[in-house]
Amino acid sequence: MKKTIALLFIAVFAVGYTYAQQNKQVAGSKNLEVLFAPLGGSPISLGGIKFRSFSSETSAFRVSVFVGFDSSTDVSLGGGSDGLGELNSTSSTFDFSVRPGLEKHFTGTDKLSPYIGGEVLVGFSSSTEKDEMYATEAFENETKNGSLTFGLNALAGVDYYFAQNIYLGAEFGFGFSFESMMDQKETSTAEGAEDIITPKGSGINLGPTAVGQIRLGWLF
Repeated sequence: MKKTIALLFIAVFAVGYTYAQQNKQVAGSKNLEVLFAPLGGSPISLGGIKFRSFSSETSAFRVSVFVGFDSSTDVSLGGGSDGLGELNSTSSTFDFSVRPGLEKHFTGTDKLSPYIGGEVLVGFSSSTEKDEMYATEAFENETKNGSLTFGLNALAGVDYYFAQNIYLGAEFGFGFSFESMMDQKETSTAEGAEDIITPKGSGINLGPTAVGQIRLGWLF
């Protein structure tokens, strides 16, 4: 009987201690975050990685980084008795963006942490297309494009800590961005071909922004 009472006391104390622990961020907390779409084709998305560092319970520095590369090749003409060999079409893209910012969190509840904040956006993207062709002899055409993006976003969001140091969140905001397109450059290895430079323009975007997926993060 005494052993049963002692075990029950220990169990109650352990449960009480677990619920008494801090669920949310404290000064010195850090966290990483991914995007979560439970009903989508890809439930976990790594559309960039976000890191936060809390200088206090209510203040945090954040930075989101995205690096992406994609490449594909299509055979436009097969080899054989014609002796032409394979003529390929290759395309590749590279994207990079970094978004440093600050957050101000409010008291909320034991598990809820609403916040507002702002971030700066700096982005770069490029694309290259190469087409192997054949006339009297084989040659290659190449087209390069690129762009630079700068922006500023005002943010509002909420984190809900459903377990110790683990949260789900949502975020939306309003932002401004300026995109400058680099000149398009076309080159060819064909005999007598000259480079062609085509100036591109720029664009301005102003409007609401939203993260269409649930944010899933953990403190450490």
